Formats: sequence, C-alpha cells, structure tokens
Amino acid sequence: MFCCLIEGKNLPNKSINNSSFCAKLKLNIKQVKRVLSFLCVLLHSIFVPLFSQFKKFQGFFYVQRTTFFPVVHLFKNNNNMSDQIFQRLIDLPFLLKDSQCVLHNDEILICGGSDEQRCYSYHTYTREYKYITSYPSRVRLNGHCVVKLVDNNNNKDSNQITLLSFGSCMYGIHRHTLVMKYVSVWNKSKKLKEPEFCNMWRPLMEPEICSWRPLDDKKEIIIGTNEDYQGVRAVVGGSNNHLLFITYPRNNISVFNLNILRFIKHDILPVLNNACVQYHCFVLKSEHAQEMVKKKRTKTEMLLFYQNTRLLIQYNEYKKTFKSHQLPACKDIPPFNRCAYVRINDIILFFGGYNCEDFTNNIFSSVYGYSIQKSTWIKFEYTLPSPLYCCFGISNKDNTYIHIIGGSNHKRTLSTHMKTKVNIFRDSLPLVIFISLLIKFVIQHWIRTLKIKLGWINDFNKIIIKYVRGFKLLLILQAHEDTVSSVEFSADGRNIVSASYDHTIRIWDAESGKQLQIFRGHTDRVFAARFSLDGRNIVSCSNDGTIRLWNLNAENKVLQPKSDSNKILSVNFSPDGKYVMSGSKDNTIGLLGVDSKIEMKQFSGHSEDVLSTQFSSDGKMILSSSSDKTINLWNVESGKILKQFKGHFDSVTRARFSPDDKFIVSCSLDNTIRIWNIETGKELKILKGHSKCVNDVKYFPDGQTIVSCSSDNTIKLWNVGSGKKIQTLKEDYHAIKCIDVSPNGSKMVSGSTNCNIQIWGY
Repeated sequence: MFCCLIEGKNLPNKSINNSSFCAKLKLNIKQVKRVLSFLCVLLHSIFVPLFSQFKKFQGFFYVQRTTFFPVVHLFKNNNNMSDQIFQRLIDLPFLLKDSQCVLHNDEILICGGSDEQRCYSYHTYTREYKYITSYPSRVRLNGHCVVKLVDNNNNKDSNQITLLSFGSCMYGIHRHTLVMKYVSVWNKSKKLKEPEFCNMWRPLMEPEICSWRPLDDKKEIIIGTNEDYQGVRAVVGGSNNHLLFITYPRNNISVFNLNILRFIKHDILPVLNNACVQYHCFVLKSEHAQEMVKKKRTKTEMLLFYQNTRLLIQYNEYKKTFKSHQLPACKDIPPFNRCAYVRINDIILFFGGYNCEDFTNNIFSSVYGYSIQKSTWIKFEYTLPSPLYCCFGISNKDNTYIHIIGGSNHKRTLSTHMKTKVNIFRDSLPLVIFISLLIKFVIQHWIRTLKIKLGWINDFNKIIIKYVRGFKLLLILQAHEDTVSSVEFSADGRNIVSASYDHTIRIWDAESGKQLQIFRGHTDRVFAARFSLDGRNIVSCSNDGTIRLWNLNAENKVLQPKSDSNKILSVNFSPDGKYVMSGSKDNTIGLLGVDSKIEMKQFSGHSEDVLSTQFSSDGKMILSSSSDKTINLWNVESGKILKQFKGHFDSVTRARFSPDDKFIVSCSLDNTIRIWNIETGKELKILKGHSKCVNDVKYFPDGQTIVSCSSDNTIKLWNVGSGKKIQTLKEDYHAIKCIDVSPNGSKMVSGSTNCNIQIWGY
C-alpha cells in the first residue's frame, strides 16, 4: 500500500479526473509525487527510530500488491546476518533428513528419518544428545509421521508420554504402526543398570518403555493398510483428543478413532492441479486443543499447505462431514513443500523448502510467515544460512527458540542442527497492524500540507484498507461435468444459479456451497441462466434453440419452440418479470411475454451474433453487444437504437449498465475493457491488463469498482475513477468464463472451463 501511495496509484476518483484533480491542487502529477515521497521519507525518519525503541526494529518496509492480498516485506539494515540469526548447534549423531520430532518438556525427541532407524533425545538446556532406541529392523522409514497422543486425564508421571509412529515407503510398501511409551532418559532418579540404560532403555519392570511396539498387543493394527503413506502428515484433535486426522497421497484425508482403533471417515481434498500431497504442512488451526475438550466442541479446524494448495479444513464430529476452503495464495510466495514449519501462536513460520515446479532454483533458504487470523503472508529478509529442504522445525518448551533439525541441500544429507530466536520474527509482526495507522497519518498530513478540500479524501484510508484486505477464495463448488458458462446471484444474495455445457442448470446455497437443485431438459450446451427479481423463476437459453422457464417449485415450460437454425446465446428477465429478452445467432434480439409465450418484439440492428443483452434498471432501455464489434442501446418501447458505441477491435463478449444506468462497461476478444458515457456516447477509459480475451465484466453495487474475468485464467478488480488494477485473482490453468457480484458486494462467484464454480469473499 505504501509503495502504491508513493507511485500515485489506486487514487479513488468519484467525480473528477486526474487533470481536474491536479488543477484543484494547482500542482501537476510529478509535484504530487515529490511531495508524497518527501512525506514518506519524513515519516520514516520520525517513526522508525521511535518504533525501534519498543520493538528493536531498524529499517524500512512496504506492502506489495499480490495476486490475492499483500505480502509484508520486512527489511533489515544488515543484509548478511543469517549466520548470526541462526546459531549452529552440535551436529546430530548421524546424517538425517525427513525426520519427525516431538517436544517433551526440555527434550526434543528425534524419531528417525529417511533410512535412519535410530531415535535420540536432545536436551535443550545441556545441549547433549542421548540415544533412546531404534525402530525394529523390519521397519524402513521414508516419509513417516510421529505424533504425541494426548492424555486428557494427565499422566501421573510428567516424564512419560506415548508416541505413535506410522507410515510407509512408496506405493505402500514397508508399512508400520508402532507406539512407544517414552520415559525421559535424562531422569536420573530411575535406578537402572548402566548397559540397559545406554543401549535398549528397557527398564526391568516395564519392558515396553522406550521401545517401539505394536499399537495393540493382542492384534497388530496397521494404520493405512492399503494406502501409500509416504510423506503422510497427521494431527490429533476431536472433542476428547481421540481423533487422528491423517492426510496422505494422492489427495486423501481420513479420520482414525484412537479409542476404538478404527477409521470412521474418509474424504478427498480439493487440491489444486491434482497435485500429490505429501511431505506437506498440516497443523491444527487452534493451538488450544484442551479448550475444545473442556467445552466439548465438535468442530475441528485444520490448515494444510502444499505447493499452491492452501486449505482450511473443517470436520464436524457430530455429522462426520468435511468442509474445505481454499486459503488465499500469493504470487510472491512460490509453491513449496518439504520445508520446516513451526506454529507460534497465530503465525506459522516456514523455513526453506523445495519447489518441484522450478528446476533451476528449486531449493529455498527463504523464511515466510502466515498469519492465521489476518490471512496475511509475511516474507522475512532473514534467510537460512544456506538452501535447505527435508528439514524439521520445532520450538522449545517456552516458545523462545525454534530448532531446525537435519535436512538436505540436494547434493547430500546433512547432520545440521541450528536454532533461532522466536522474537526475531515475532517482533516484526506488529508492523502489519502499524501500517493502517501509518496510512491514516500520511493521509491527514497530506490533507494539511496540500490543503486538500475534497470530500472523498477523508475516506481514503477506509478505501485503502478495504482493498488491502482483498478478496480470497472461499469455496469451490464441484458438480458440473463441462464448462460453466453462466453464474448469477439471486437478488437476496442467498442462492447462485449456474449454467453449463453439460446441458444442466443448478442452484447452490451461496453460504455453504451446497447444491440445492438441478434442472435437466436442454439437449445441448446451456449458455445462460438468470434469476427473476423475486427469485422464484429461472430463465435459460441453449444451443438447442430453446428458451426455458423454470419454476423452483414446479415443472419447467418452454417459452420458445426449438429452432435448429437459431441458437440462443443470451437471456434476461425484465425488472418486472413479465418479459424475457434474448440474443441470438441470427443477429436479432427477441422480447417474449412470460405468460403468453409470444414474441412481442424483435430488434434488428446488429450484423453478427448478439452475445449479451441486459435491461436497464427501469426496464425502459436494452443494452446489447455483438460479434460485429459494436454495443447498441435500444429504446424498449419504440424498438429503435438510441446510441451505438464503437471502439473495440473484436467481438464484444459482454456489455453491462452501471448501477445508476449512466455508464456502460464492456469487454472484448481484443483483451480490453472499456467504460462508456451513455449521455455523450463517448469512450471514457480503456482498461488494459488481461493477456487474453475478456469473457465477462460487472460493476460492483457501489459503482466504483469493476470486476472482469478472462481466458488468461485471472479475475481482475479495477478502480473506476483511476482505471488502475486493484487486485488480481488467479485460477490455475483454466479460463474463467463468467463472473457475478453479490448484491451487497461482499462476494463474487465465477465459473471456469474446468467445470468448477468459485466463490470469493473477504
């Protein structure tokens, strides 16, 4: 945001253009930029030293616009401090990668790794390692998982915990499921014989302690009997800490009940690009699992990060149902996995990792953070001393240090063990909150210095914060079997209607994403489906040559008999619901009576296919766009063309009225979006940014924002006054065919060629 402010971008403009704005200030754009730059430098010199007294932070920062929302980049004055930030500890007793570690009091239990069977305890105070035990010789570790089982009644002996280890190699071979009742090897009160203590840790009275054994002594149980568990990850949750949530290749999630030792639920995760999820980050959303137990909450929330997939997963224990939401991605954060990750309060920190999509620079030394509450990514300038992946991250007992254990630099496996202070990263986080205060200060200083007396400027900080928050992907709706050609919210915003090339129309709940109804009857691709204003009826058109009216509580009726020669491309209700307007491949617009099913009028004026049609809000005008590169404004009563708008160099795929019916926004196969003044008939702005044809465009209810979607796989939000891009949302590898905005402007819905519907919101 700060960067955008300095460059003079994203300046909202409700009633004036840039030239009149500068005239009022008696300044030109360059002078404004100089003044703003001076103010920013002044603010930097005042606030950063002051702020550093409290947070010991030196340097400058800015917020960079990203695909979904900003990443906060934090800069330090010294660029070569990695070796000082990450303290090298005594090397591990062996080379280690893909390890699993568990914290127990002041110990870090290192439970084997890829092709390494030995288990050690590292004492965080004495900085020494002690051997615990080894996995049985029949077990081969390659991407296993170890979790600490939670005893809600608390262990009588605080030195004792129970660990569960399970996993397999590729294709599910060498599976294992073992438990270990661990008693601290640093507890000298136990009078054990020296050889047993050092080698096997098998106390004479409790032979199962400190050795791996089957989960059930009576009957051996293997978690994931027929599954590929290489790179599996799991967390313990549920209302009584009795549920083991397991995520594993290819895109599976299962629930294992630890009380009855059985699977009770399985589901498929909505992973982007059909990626194979393994060696990923998987954590509980809430750190306070015991609070869930005390309050008997039945909903467990988890977060999963893998390459471009970022998921919020919810499990309802009572209904035994899963619900998944895509979290915002960010173009500045590359796809990653096999990194070290640590949850510290609200922040998940990611260290290093591997990008399988980039073969030239695919191992990272970067450190990233994700704020769970604010849905904000943070990129730290501090990096690991060298690129590293297949490492494990874990914090100490009081969350003051983070330990990075083992890993590989792609050339060889390492025995590295290092730690870093948590407050180095944690103390930088208040700057995210501090930015909003700084924005307000800049604006007020700007007003006083330049003596600006414009009404909108006092709300500028609110506008900026709204844009900074940005839209993010909330839900993916999957049911259609072909391209989604049309989506629309109902007038009350509760439902969504979609049309598809699979010949169907579907109704969805906009909040939950649940499919409510499906209508079948068309025999060819359905191009559009629209709600009536009262939400009781739907009208649709198809390549089968028919227009159909659907009542949500009754059978459908055909408004227009089938015509093999005339394909209906667009359709809309009149505001009063009495008429239906259609655009056809025969270059005409038809006006049909809903009750009479008779064509009342036909409008002729286009020379090629009519691609889109829309009524004005008072029902007196009709707007149409065509493959003939023109937009026509019609009088409904007379059937005559009031104005024709020319400027596009290719087919105009969509044209829409602004909320006040004073402007038109259009999009085209020429990759541009254009804004037109209806009164003057002139083109006001050309919005450029899409790299392929723009398929749909829509005004937000406030009239100050436009949203567009394109075959370049993106959705873009634009500020009407400045003509600048506000935000870009990306659908990986699939063209976006249609877009709509909810009546209150808080949500968007889009449809893609991959058969999916996406719901976006704050």
